[in-house]
Amino acid sequence: MIRRRIATSLALAVATAGLMAPIAAQAKLRVAVPEFRVDGEGTPALSLQLQDGFVLGLVRAGVQVLDPVDVSRRLEATPELSGCDSSACLKNIGRLLGVTYVLRVKVDVAGNSYKMVARLFSTEGSAPAALPISTKSRTCDVCTVAEARDYMLKLADAVKPDLQEAPPPPLALPRPAPPPPPSLVPPLLAAMGGALAVGVGIALFATMPSCHVTTPASATSCDNDRLRSAVAGGLIGAGSVTSIVATGLTISRNHGAQSPAPAGLTAIAVSVTVPF
Repeated sequence: MIRRRIATSLALAVATAGLMAPIAAQAKLRVAVPEFRVDGEGTPALSLQLQDGFVLGLVRAGVQVLDPVDVSRRLEATPELSGCDSSACLKNIGRLLGVTYVLRVKVDVAGNSYKMVARLFSTEGSAPAALPISTKSRTCDVCTVAEARDYMLKLADAVKPDLQEAPPPPLALPRPAPPPPPSLVPPLLAAMGGALAVGVGIALFATMPSCHVTTPASATSCDNDRLRSAVAGGLIGAGSVTSIVATGLTISRNHGAQSPAPAGLTAIAVSVTVPF
């Protein structure tokens, strides 16, 4: 018997949780209705009927509603917020009640005619809260109380599309890793190769014999010396340019690696050509 009761209790708990889960998932939006006015020939009983229809229309659409009684009870310590219309006041109401929207409803009753107006205010964002973001109205010329209540349900249905859930906070994406600093090995090797080419050219000039044309054989030798001189000059010129450019690039890369440019600035490389 005890085991059967325990099993029954667990089954009821699981079933209740399953039924409440969709309702909890839907009740994400919180809306406060601090003011529900019925002007004209209305009575307290009629006001409760109309208010009940409007609140029921929001609740069945998945909105968590604080009716005027809830709002008055929660704002007892701040009576100056009652009936306020300024932006700062409405934002304070939203902060104290934890709601995103405030709804003010007014119903004018003349005999069997009803004119219903709902104004929606946002308590968040940079826009002035005193300006309604949406105004919906319904009119029933000849209605019973039950029909007027149904119109209040339709008025709540008209307001629901203007209630937008707060977007989730954007994900903070990690900053990409800075690119590795450029390698100094290639420009260093190029500078060393240029210096070596200059050294070879100078050595060719230094070891070049004097040329005096006296015989056909000496003329051929002088031609070879002139070719050797041209090669030596080319080596010195090309090696000097390569060495200077590579040395400048090495210094620039080394300086950039030691003191990176501040964020938002772009490093500019200046190339210099040295004519020979």
